[in-house]
Amino acid sequence: MGLKLRRIVSVSLALSLVFSSLGFVSAAADSSVKDYEGHWAQKQIESWLEKGWLKGFEDGLVKPNQSISRAEFVALVNRFFEITKSQPVKFNDLPATGWVYEEFSKAASQGYINGYGDKVRPNDPVTRQEAAVIISKLLKLEEPQNLSVLDQFKDRDQIASWSEKKIAGMINSGSMNGYPNGNFAPTQAMTRAEAVAILESLDSPMGGGFRITNSGVFGSKDPAHLTGYESVTVSTYGVNLQNTVIYGDLLLDEGIGDGEVSLDNVTVKGKVIVIVKGGGADSIHFKNSTLEQVVVQKKVGIVRLVTDGTTRINYLSIKSGIILQLGKGTTVSKVILDALTKVTGQGQLLSVTVNDGAKGSSFERKPDLLEGSQKDSISMPTPTATP
Repeated sequence: MGLKLRRIVSVSLALSLVFSSLGFVSAAADSSVKDYEGHWAQKQIESWLEKGWLKGFEDGLVKPNQSISRAEFVALVNRFFEITKSQPVKFNDLPATGWVYEEFSKAASQGYINGYGDKVRPNDPVTRQEAAVIISKLLKLEEPQNLSVLDQFKDRDQIASWSEKKIAGMINSGSMNGYPNGNFAPTQAMTRAEAVAILESLDSPMGGGFRITNSGVFGSKDPAHLTGYESVTVSTYGVNLQNTVIYGDLLLDEGIGDGEVSLDNVTVKGKVIVIVKGGGADSIHFKNSTLEQVVVQKKVGIVRLVTDGTTRINYLSIKSGIILQLGKGTTVSKVILDALTKVTGQGQLLSVTVNDGAKGSSFERKPDLLEGSQKDSISMPTPTATP
């Protein structure tokens, strides 16, 4: 689909707002003028300025509290997720040519912008609930049926019905939060700083944590006494992570290359984000592990993921080619396929959604429930007649 979750990747992206007609220029902000000094998002802004992902205005200001339009936000999202595919789109208030049209045609190709009837309102400020819906759709976050997480907000009644499940998913994943005053402010215009902060939260494991850059065994030697980490990033091969609880995210990045990484008796309460180059016999090996959400996303090639023992995965999102070998004791509650997938083994898949990008995927064992536009395109072995 051309999507690249920057939270789940570590590559250089040109996240520059360079729309000079809208006040954005490609020149870096003047270091002597820091209108974001003391701002709550100062750390994120400085990081993005240093890396060249965010640019300032002609006067050298960043203007962190200035609202960002729907067109600008869509363009930023497209660049962040590396969306290049487009399709014809027509709205009464959308120009027939130009960068605004191109960005909304890309958004339409991924289905995250539907517009308001025959209008798309490109110049309107993007609201917080609109931003939540956009990001949630792209991340394909699970929509909770229980929306009690929204009851913490004083303005719960202002959250539109069309956005509440998406917002709840964003809150549960830690990708968005409310304000100190107890409000979520769903209809409030999103600022440039908020746009940076939200994408920054997708850019790296939440809350920082332990980074593994050398091969070896990590975690507790005693299964009865688990090692706890806030979050973990694995940037090399030959790593065995065992007897561990990760309260945030586990990022398996491109530094693993064609090598292998194994998890044994590991619980991850956040996301497991797989972007390895893949290619090893058992590139990623999950054994006797409990994983809340696994996202497989890489630029090119095939990832091989093997499960064993009593591994449990609540939500599995496949956004790039994968060979998935499921051990007999494995259970995966929900799978979203957006790329060609080959599933072998006798592990149990309770629910599988096969989207357009996964046409022609194959399963050795039939999932309990098959859904999606390409559910009829999958292949399974022909049953052998019993004598």
